Amino acid sequence: MRTLLLTALLLGTGFSVRAGGGEHTGSARVECSRSSGLIRLQLAAERRIGRVVLQIADANGRLLYREEGRALRNELVRVLDKGLFPTGDMVLRVEARDLDLTQRFTIE
Repeated sequence: MRTLLLTALLLGTGFSVRAGGGEHTGSARVECSRSSGLIRLQLAAERRIGRVVLQIADANGRLLYREEGRALRNELVRVLDKGLFPTGDMVLRVEARDLDLTQRFTIE
């Protein structure tokens, strides 16, 4: 699993993470390919997401992006300009009612 994750990150492909316990689950997907100038964040849940906090930090923990809001549907999509971020390893942190996850990805 660790090799698969590392391969997916190094190739710049999208990767999904599922989270949740009990009866409600959700997922987050980050697409950051080398050939695109965009980073696509997609959240999905079985029910309305509600209050959500998205944070992107670099490998040193320096916060580069933070968005706090409310999603009235069971999905949320954000497209960010890759040029606003330095290249290197990043960490996406998502906090919502049914989601509490951390995902690493690389900007090249």
